Amino acid sequence: MTPPADALAHRSFLGRGVDVRRFRGTDLLARIGGPPVVDQLIDGLYDRIEDDGVLRPLFPGDLTLERARQKLFFAEWLGGEPRYNEVAHASMKHKHDAVPITRAFAGRWLGHFRRSLEAAVPAAADRRLILGEAEAFALALVNEAEPDRAAVHAPGARRFLPPSSTRAATCGLGSADHPRNRAQVLARKGDEAGLAALLAREPTALRLPTHAAFVIQAAALAGKLAIVELLLVRGVDVNLPAPLPGPAGRLLFATPLCAARSRRRAKVEALLTARGARTDVFTAALLGDVAELRALLAGDRALAQVPDPAGDILDITPVHHAIHGGHLAALQALLERSGPPVVGGGRALGAAAEREALAMVELLVARGADATAIGAGRWVLHPAIAPVLARAGARVDASGDWIRASCTGNQGRKDDPDYVRALLRHGARADDRHRLGSTATGATALHYAAKAGFLATIAVLLEHGADPGARDDEGQTPLDWLARATASVDRARVAGLLGARGPRSS
Repeated sequence: MTPPADALAHRSFLGRGVDVRRFRGTDLLARIGGPPVVDQLIDGLYDRIEDDGVLRPLFPGDLTLERARQKLFFAEWLGGEPRYNEVAHASMKHKHDAVPITRAFAGRWLGHFRRSLEAAVPAAADRRLILGEAEAFALALVNEAEPDRAAVHAPGARRFLPPSSTRAATCGLGSADHPRNRAQVLARKGDEAGLAALLAREPTALRLPTHAAFVIQAAALAGKLAIVELLLVRGVDVNLPAPLPGPAGRLLFATPLCAARSRRRAKVEALLTARGARTDVFTAALLGDVAELRALLAGDRALAQVPDPAGDILDITPVHHAIHGGHLAALQALLERSGPPVVGGGRALGAAAEREALAMVELLVARGADATAIGAGRWVLHPAIAPVLARAGARVDASGDWIRASCTGNQGRKDDPDYVRALLRHGARADDRHRLGSTATGATALHYAAKAGFLATIAVLLEHGADPGARDDEGQTPLDWLARATASVDRARVAGLLGARGPRSS
């Protein structure tokens, strides 16, 4: 489904002429040979990148996971199942704006892609079609002018580039010292003088639209009128959307106007409106403005489930915005005006279940949302929601993603044996291995629980047949992981539990 050009053009970061869904609904993937050909294409591409001394430093140190992710992406991009969408956590534009991409870099990548395509896809017409779309997409991701080598190597020159041994996707953005992050903090605080001084020293802080969007959204959310005025004077686009703060909202983009309205920042809202801020179906859905929704949908029913241009490849629609805002009436208004299936239905069901919104879950299931795509989540614990989803086909898959959510001590998680039991009851298996995402290790739940010191969880896993001798991708056992545990972990008790069963594999 292609976003209506006039209604949503203000939300796009890729520019006109770039259609990331060009091949959806076509037989292109099947015609060229299906996923095996995609695997050959991506392996050929990354073999060439491995040997490219110019491009290689822009990529992660280990390309194993990168290859796997790109196989998912290109299989979907070429018209296959939306498996990449099910696991993606950022738009392509925002991910690539963390990496300095010049036209020369894009050209080198396209050269490798073309040669890999020639080796993998036999039909010349198919190759031309694919290469043409890949070129448009790659050039839309260019975010840097060709560097002035003298300036780059001058004493004291500041560059936020990753060393080759680290993930290129961070590129300094994870650092509080990055100009965008410092500008965002100053905007949130309302420090007009500090922000003006920063922009005088670091004019590139707002150069990329994706970066400027974060800064103006922070000011709008905080109600900092003077900062918003300063940014608009500096040329920041009044309609730039940015991901909402926090893990639950990071895939949903809100314009400055939407941000201001959500916090009832009336003065900021008035300023933005006077400067040309536009409302749209995503804003109306997120804020639960049913009257505005109905008016917009009366003009174009396709808006009800249109993917947000700001998220490019991600299937994030107004339905997801209504769920995130907790607005059942808005969700009903959207689904009344669109036929099945629910675009991104698994993610929508997961979000509704996370809110413990039974009525939303039931409505989505009734409208054909794909429960089989929901994956792991605390829905398994909900006495009313879990049966509804299970009857609709929801099941924890074997990717091992449930391990991350239940068996690690990350993000303050605690020993939660009831959660693990419920996950195992709904499809998880004690011998599943964590093979999804950037932190995949091939380790079992027992590896992670041992390192976290989760005694009750370890007991549950052992009851369900977990193997204390299982080895991860580096040949390490749960006892080896225990050796890396923090000092607060009761290592003797964990080792006792693991040793009581004895290893069953070498």
